[in-house]
Amino acid sequence: MSIRLIASDMDGTLLDPYTNISQANIDAIHRLSDYGVEFLICSGRDHHDAKGMMDSCGITCGYICLSGAVIYDQAGTQMANLPLNKQNLKDISHVFGEFGAAMDVLTSHGRYSTADPERKILELYDFLNGRAPFSGEIPDEIRAAAKERMDTMTFVRDLGEIPADADIYKICGNDLDCDLVIRMKEAFTNYPDLAAASSFPNNIELTNTAAQKGNALKTYAAAKGISLNDVMVLGDSDNDISMFTPEFGWTVAMDNSMDCIRKRAKYVTKSNAEDGVAWAIRKYVFGEEEGNL
Repeated sequence: MSIRLIASDMDGTLLDPYTNISQANIDAIHRLSDYGVEFLICSGRDHHDAKGMMDSCGITCGYICLSGAVIYDQAGTQMANLPLNKQNLKDISHVFGEFGAAMDVLTSHGRYSTADPERKILELYDFLNGRAPFSGEIPDEIRAAAKERMDTMTFVRDLGEIPADADIYKICGNDLDCDLVIRMKEAFTNYPDLAAASSFPNNIELTNTAAQKGNALKTYAAAKGISLNDVMVLGDSDNDISMFTPEFGWTVAMDNSMDCIRKRAKYVTKSNAEDGVAWAIRKYVFGEEEGNL
């Protein structure tokens, strides 16, 4: 059993707590081509966001985005997509309304939100600061990054204001009370056509139940003629669970992973604050000895 494809989550995995990609991770990914190994992003983020980050590091790769709802090859060509259907949208809107939670909506036409814009900018400041509130002046680079993200978002009152020709792939509730997330997940168990997961303890993410990372990864590997035994997956949270199944030969949990990932993983690497992706690549692909990692 060898490794021919590495599928990595972004937040909590490839990205450090401040949503940056470390130089150690960049260097390890660049070296993969020398070993004939392909690198693939499997993220809850949209293609524009994920690709922008990877391009800034000089990394060309394929993408599974929006938690498995859309697949892109290395050339940026869309291979498959699975949007939410009308009943899915009706059900999500009903549950979010019952719990008084705002929706962040990721679509083929960009990002929309029913959140209050003033609250959303504060949420972004905290997120870009490693999900920790600021106690003093907000740095200019954080303000700039938050403004850039706000500029890509259209604020609406409800899903009915989103253009009818837009495919809606994923709906999230962000910066929520953790207990509220638990209660919302429980409510969504009554809707078998929806998959509810989280990238962080304070968010909830909804896709069609067939649009999950593991399913999309199987589709991508099959298109490449790669056995699932030769696929390594790296992840940390419950929206990665569908990739942590026995079919995949190398399931690697980050040291900062949720328990649901750790108990399903065959291997554990260092945390996202300690270049865990690079550590796993160097150990399992490059075969470096423990003392040299």
